[in-house]
Amino acid sequence: MPKKMSWFSFALMAARALLQFRETRRKIILYTIVALLAVFVLGYWVLRGWLQDNPMWFIFYWAGCTFLAFFLFLLGLYDFLRIIKDYKDARERLR
Repeated sequence: MPKKMSWFSFALMAARALLQFRETRRKIILYTIVALLAVFVLGYWVLRGWLQDNPMWFIFYWAGCTFLAFFLFLLGLYDFLRIIKDYKDARERLR
């Protein structure tokens, strides 16, 4: 009888599957950039007064922006390292 898969194992397998292909990685990076820009615009123009009145929501807002920016940085770093690895592998095959 198979064991139940934990959420962590499922998330790890899903991340590996999504990050395996360059096009998928780049789409995730694009969507993250769009989401980050949308959150910035939303916070600057739409929610500006409300965030100034509620300091706790202001902290949550900036924590979310920081999370998205850090996630974007990690995706970009992973993509960069993966490109270097693919380049070295292709170079090794040509030798």
